Amino acid sequence: MDDDVTTPAPQPLVPDTGPPAVVAALDGSAHEDAVVAWAAAAAARHGVRLDLVHVVEVGVSLTSYDMLVSEAPRFGEQLEAAARDRLGAVAAQVRDRYDGLEVEIHTPVGSPPAVLVAMSEHATVVLGAVSQSRLHRLVLGSTALAVVAHSHGTVVVVPEAMPPVQPHRVVVGADGSEPGARALAYAVAEAAAAGGTVTVVTAWTVEVDDGIVVTEPGPRAQRVEERLLESTRAAREAAQAQHPEVPVEVVVRRGRAADTLLGVADEIGADLVVLGSRGRGGFAGLLLGSVSRTVVQQAKTPVAVIR
Repeated sequence: MDDDVTTPAPQPLVPDTGPPAVVAALDGSAHEDAVVAWAAAAAARHGVRLDLVHVVEVGVSLTSYDMLVSEAPRFGEQLEAAARDRLGAVAAQVRDRYDGLEVEIHTPVGSPPAVLVAMSEHATVVLGAVSQSRLHRLVLGSTALAVVAHSHGTVVVVPEAMPPVQPHRVVVGADGSEPGARALAYAVAEAAAAGGTVTVVTAWTVEVDDGIVVTEPGPRAQRVEERLLESTRAAREAAQAQHPEVPVEVVVRRGRAADTLLGVADEIGADLVVLGSRGRGGFAGLLLGSVSRTVVQQAKTPVAVIR
């Protein structure tokens, strides 16, 4: 290999995001418009910067030997230049719609999941998913699934072709756990920014009352539901103390958690579903609970997963 053929230094794996921001993770696919729309609206609601990010992944292992020895630098530069041009055009459209919104573009080189997971420590990451209307479920790519599972903070998954709606009706799953409390706080803050309302959903299937296993309606089930309602009281009061103007309704139902949460979301026409990455039934070592994964894959609306 010629000594004068050098590979250009890549951008840092994770851009310096500075203050809290909303990151729109773009990949050039047809459904990234929905990601940009949701992320831009969220950034404008909260008065924070919008970062448009396309991670440049150079597939060296798929490149011919001739390209490696002669064209690799140019190949990487071309990928990055094309990404920056596209993001620049998107940024211009966003600035036209949201006057005064700070928008930055980033094209870091590296593994998309690794870059976005690292960025999630200081920003809300918004990702896209492909919806299959017949099955009412989202198809998560490997990048989206890895980011949702391993993120350090909040990740929002937006279905393709989702119109840019404000979260006026927010549904949040709460079960008395710490992740549930953080999800509730996020839900109330989102509703406050949009002038919306929050519905808190707690579900149960099998509980114990005074040493008796409860699975059916009746006086014991009523006591179980009263106890579950009380288990979320502290988190509700803490969230409403920050935003007392937000109406909060609590729904306690018997049923599978994911089904119940999705059912309530459909009933009220929710604009956003919020839940923690793991609840009180989680197993140590699992990064994404079964409830969270099911809701993300089946919801018809954007889903925010809070860690």
